[in-house]
Amino acid sequence: MNAKRARVAARRSYHSPFRDQQRSDTSERILDACSDLVAAGKELTFAAVARAAGVQERTVYRHFATKEDLEDAFWWSHEEHVSGPGTFDAQTLDDLVANMKRSFAGFEANTAMVEAMLSSRQGMRLRLRGNDARRKMMLRCVDAAVPGLEARTLHRAAAAAQVLYSAPSWQMLRTFWGMDAVEASAVVEQALAALAEGLRRRTEMKKTR
Repeated sequence: MNAKRARVAARRSYHSPFRDQQRSDTSERILDACSDLVAAGKELTFAAVARAAGVQERTVYRHFATKEDLEDAFWWSHEEHVSGPGTFDAQTLDDLVANMKRSFAGFEANTAMVEAMLSSRQGMRLRLRGNDARRKMMLRCVDAAVPGLEARTLHRAAAAAQVLYSAPSWQMLRTFWGMDAVEASAVVEQALAALAEGLRRRTEMKKTR
């Protein structure tokens, strides 16, 4: 390798912590702009995001090549901000309840954002991005609480658990019952416990027949 090629290779292989931090800061700025737009009920277009973030549109494309990439990054950033890390990692019903309490507290602290997400097509599209992980978590936690359920019963019980532990559930308890996050969490915790207990009794009754 001649000297010129060696210099080019060295430049390409050089790792700059400053540039990494700069890139990370810009990504965070773009995602913060996404949050502002969604909370205001505005569509996440590259042009709108660039204006809100105070960057050029091509900068947004450099960080997120497609709208799908942008929405995906925003959704998971939003989930971690509102509900904390590991939102969908619950393994047991107790884990699920702990996650639900954090989520409801996050919903209450970010009411405008959550209600905007619940009232628009864009919000629904964004929320569906986490649905596979959410459904798997519900199935896993119900199965751990009541082992041996037949597939259809497990499926229905997991669906019921997801209805209970959801932003629409929090919103309904807040709007129609005037409940804060703590009281709404207590309602859902009680309902989940009753669901699990009912399934256990049903399973025991089938065994004694």
